[in-house]
Amino acid sequence: MACARGCCATQREHYQSLGVASANQQELTKTTTDEHGTHSVDVTEHWHDRQDVTVKPRTLGIKVGLKQQEE
Repeated sequence: MACARGCCATQREHYQSLGVASANQQELTKTTTDEHGTHSVDVTEHWHDRQDVTVKPRTLGIKVGLKQQEE
């Protein structure tokens, strides 16, 4: 019978695939950034089969003001 998440064949295999994080978690992750012109994509690889993907749009500068009327 598959595990509760459905990613492993048995619940026992699921528990065996879990790991304990070390005190220095920066050593376990790898972050890469891809620039696409209008946005950037950060991919953080944690361990086998786990990635976090963050899409960041470019910041837009908007000027707000009143237009002076001509007489």
